Formats: sequence, C-alpha cells, structure tokens
Amino acid sequence: MANLNINELIKIPYSCSPTSSPDNNRVAYLNNVSGTPQVWILDSDGNHKQITHYKERVALVSWSPCGKWILFSIDKGGDENFQIKIIDSTDYSEIKSLTNDMSVRNDFGGWSNDGKSIVYSSNKRDAAYFDLYVQPIGEEAKLVHKTGEGVHNVSFLAFSNNKNFILFTEERTNRYQFLKLLDISNDKVTQISDDNLFGGFKYAFFNEQDDQITIITNQGKDFSGIAEIDISSKSIKYIYSENHEVEYMKNDNDNDRILFFINDRGYSKLGILNLVDGSAEIISEPNEVTFMEPGWAWGLTIFDKSNVLFTINSSNQNPEIIKFNLDSHKFDYFNRAYKGGINLNDLPSPTLHTFKTFDDRDIPFFFIKPDSFVQGGENPVLILIHGGPEGQERPIFKPQIQYLVSQGIGVLLPNVRGSGGYGESYGHLDDKYKRMDSVKDIQYLWNWVVDTGWASKDKIAVMGGSYGGFMTLACITEYPDLWAAAVELYGMVNMITFFEKTASYRAQHRAYEYGDPVEDKELLESISAIHKIDKISTPLLVLHGDEDPRVPMYETEQLVSELKEASKPVDFVRFSDEGHGFVKEENRIIADTAIAEFLTKYLLG
Repeated sequence: MANLNINELIKIPYSCSPTSSPDNNRVAYLNNVSGTPQVWILDSDGNHKQITHYKERVALVSWSPCGKWILFSIDKGGDENFQIKIIDSTDYSEIKSLTNDMSVRNDFGGWSNDGKSIVYSSNKRDAAYFDLYVQPIGEEAKLVHKTGEGVHNVSFLAFSNNKNFILFTEERTNRYQFLKLLDISNDKVTQISDDNLFGGFKYAFFNEQDDQITIITNQGKDFSGIAEIDISSKSIKYIYSENHEVEYMKNDNDNDRILFFINDRGYSKLGILNLVDGSAEIISEPNEVTFMEPGWAWGLTIFDKSNVLFTINSSNQNPEIIKFNLDSHKFDYFNRAYKGGINLNDLPSPTLHTFKTFDDRDIPFFFIKPDSFVQGGENPVLILIHGGPEGQERPIFKPQIQYLVSQGIGVLLPNVRGSGGYGESYGHLDDKYKRMDSVKDIQYLWNWVVDTGWASKDKIAVMGGSYGGFMTLACITEYPDLWAAAVELYGMVNMITFFEKTASYRAQHRAYEYGDPVEDKELLESISAIHKIDKISTPLLVLHGDEDPRVPMYETEQLVSELKEASKPVDFVRFSDEGHGFVKEENRIIADTAIAEFLTKYLLG
C-alpha cells in the first residue's frame, strides 16, 4: 500500500445520523465537510444543503413529528454543556434557542407525539444531578421529575400514545438503571423494573393500548435483548435474546416488525423481528454486502414504507448513510461523501483474533496488518487501548490508524476485560479491586505478539485516550521495560484529584466502578500514575483539551509538571478549544500529525 497523507485522510468528510421529515420528502443529517459536524438537508429534488454554520460541533439532529422543526444541540469548545436549538424547516431561516444557560448540560430526550413539546434532562437545578423537563415549543420548560442522592442521570425513553405517560430511566451506575413511568397528569412516578436485578434500558416504545412497553434491556441476563414489559404486573418477557448484544431498535410504521442491530464480537448486523409470529431474521453478514466492509452501524430512521436509513462505519469506510429496502433486502448509498481522491477500498481491514491471558481467559483483539509485515520479522506495532472502560474497539475508520499502517506499523486493538459488547459478566471483570487485571491483559498481549512473531519486542508502543489514557500510564509504570514509546490522551493521572475535579454529575457515576474516593482512597492512590513517576522511562507524548469536563486538564498538568521536574521524557500538545476528544478539523490535523511523527520516530527511526 502506498504511503498516505495524514492531512488528506483527516479531511475525508463523513455523513451520519439521518432523520426523516414526516412526509418522507426530506432528510436531515450531520456532515463535517466544513470542519465540524453541521446539519445538512437532502431536499425532495435531491439537493444537499448545509443549514447550520457554527464553528462548534452539532451533536445531534432530530426532525419533529409535526414536520415544523428540526432540532439540534451544540456545545462550546467541547465542554459538553449542550444547548438545544430548533430551526424552522420551511425555509431554514429562523433558529430558536430552547435552552440558553451555557453553564449547564441539557440532553435532548425526544419529541411528544404531536411534535409540540420536547423532553430533556438537565442539571440546571443542581450541577450534580439531572432532572427531567418538558418544554412546549414557545413556552417555558417545566420540571416534571426531580432526582436525588444516588442518581447520576435521568434519561427519557418514550411518550405514551394516548395517556399522559413518560417512560424514563434513573441511572445509579453506567450499568445499573431503574425503569420508571411518570404520569404527567398527577406527577405520580411508578417503578416498573426489579430493584434486585442489575440491568440497563434503552430504545423503547409503547403498544397502542399503552399498557405494554417494548424495550432493549439486559435485566436478569448477561446480554441485552428485546423484551416486552407489562406495565400493571411489571412482568418481563424476552421476545429476542441471544448470546450477543442488541444495540439499537426501531419499530416500523405498521408496528408489526422491529428493525434492530446486534453487536457480534464488534461487528454490526441488521435484523428484523416479526411481531406477528415472533420470528427473527438477521438480514445479512455485513461482508456479504458488496460495497460495505464489516463495521459498526447505528441509528435507524424510517424513510418511507419500504426504506430505512442508518449509518455504517468500517475500517476502510468513513461513516456513510445507507438505505435499506425492506422488500428487496437491497442496500444502497444514501449519498457518497467525497473521498479526496483516496480509494478507501484499498485500505487494509482488521482481522479478529484472541489471546490467552493470565486466568486462561480468551481476550479478543483486532489486528490491522501492514503490507510490510513479515511473520517472525522486525515488525513494529502499536497497541491502542479504548476508553470507557466499558468502551469497545470496533472495526471503524480511523485516519490515524490507516496512516500508521501505511508507514509499516501494525495496529492491535484489544478489548480487554471490562469492555462492552461481550456481556454483563465480562464488563464487571475490572471493577474496583480487579482494576489492574485489565492492565495484566495488555502485558499478556505484549507477550503473545512477541511469542507469535508478530512484533519485535523492541518496537512495541502503547496508546490510549480517556480511560485508555489511564491504561497507557498503567502499562508504562507497571511494565516499564516493555515499551518503545507511549501516547497518552486526556487520561486520569491521579484518581483522587480526578474525582475532585471531574464534572460533579460524573463523580458518583464512576465511584461504583473505580472505587469511592473516601472509602477506597488507598486503592485509588495505588493505581494512580502520579505516585509512580519514578518508574516512567518510556518516551511519552501527552495531548489534552482545556474544555474537557470528564477528565479535567489538571490531570495532565500534574503529570507533565512532575515528569519535567524529574527530567523524564515528555512532549505535551495542548488545545484551548477542545474537550474530551478532538473534533475540529484543524485540531485533529495537529493532534494526529504529532502522534504520527512521535510514533514513527520511535518505532521506525
């Protein structure tokens, strides 16, 4: 494969998140060709038009059921204090702000069935807690449900069809939620999930009688499936449940079938569940679709009686909107994004593998192999660790990775214990005092790639962002002699100060999994890299944004200051207008160029 230009790869635009007008004549979607994701329209004549023009990213887009409004949200510099706005869909000329306080976070939930009101959650009453609000368009928002101690978030799921019901969740941890029903007419809240069963809930709808809910949940199960919950009896019945995660679902216009995506070892597959006879069909393996590589798909919008739209992203396919015909089972592109003259089909795809770790468990990972790879040769490799820790590496398009592979660096993407997508039990294998077991997994991966001849032991680097940044620092402090270089992005350095300075609504959310900063202080100190600076000898590159609400800049400032004081090798790239991750095109170019130059220096130099 010929050498690629990192700037050209980054500038390849993507399209995602389609939402159709009620008459199916137009589609709104997000596209980042201008440098940040903005709202675009495909009109009835087949023309594409950009209708928002912000420097900051647009995070979501949703067309109102009445057809009048297109809703979107935006933050400032990546601080995740989202503000909700609407634009008149008749001529796209008038933009109204539904929320205006840039110091609080507002998360859009959904529209009322008539499209005259929205539901959203916000921490404007108390920064540590999210409450539920209903806001009629043109009127003031009304607080309809107040949360309290032990609840870090509240999320809207669905409006009932005929009654005054709102279905929502209260989240105690990222994996433990309560499912509740609010009667707006009398403010009565009823819990309809089992207190004694861990589980999460997402993507729900009511039946026509409003006495039953269909929902994605893993309550009482290891993997999430599609279930029906009777509201009066609170009984739950699974109508689709297999040994893989159901990630997304949408009922069709006739309410006689459900379209859904499953997560099969990181690969998305599209399925149809027939609600009449209960049969389920997985439409196709993604690699059977000639124009699509296996990848990650999300979002479903009903376009018309016969077609649905969704987004797919694969290792050699930047996010694109795909049209699927329900009658013919044929896939087609919604539109083709400009590729900058690069034939993405020529880019290498990852292969899925497993390795044995210290407790004889099989740990999955993807490997993207360069053309220069020689079994048993002097192969340089990068181990890239995802965030979360409940995140999951999936075969998606990453310009940075494809550039490194074009330079001759193999890339390994492990899903160590604690990763999402492999069931509830796998996700809990790194809780609290088992935290460092996931770091041991990386050590065993290092041994595995050396023993199998996939990598030279002197040419292995490690990189990760967010929790992956924490993992990267843990790797170079626990196993300092293994690494030729390390890249750490916006990761936790000192777990005590992390809890002190992270957004208040996030602290209690993470305490369950990481450990309580008071009760488990000794544990948190013992896993913090800031107390192990003396063990760092690996050349290190650090990148962070000033507006990060999840892992505040103070974490990186501590690390860089201590390393410089100890005369340890460190390079630092700071962004004043980015948050938890880098969104703006110019910043992505700076970041990815710095990473590429750093890694090629130590792995190829």
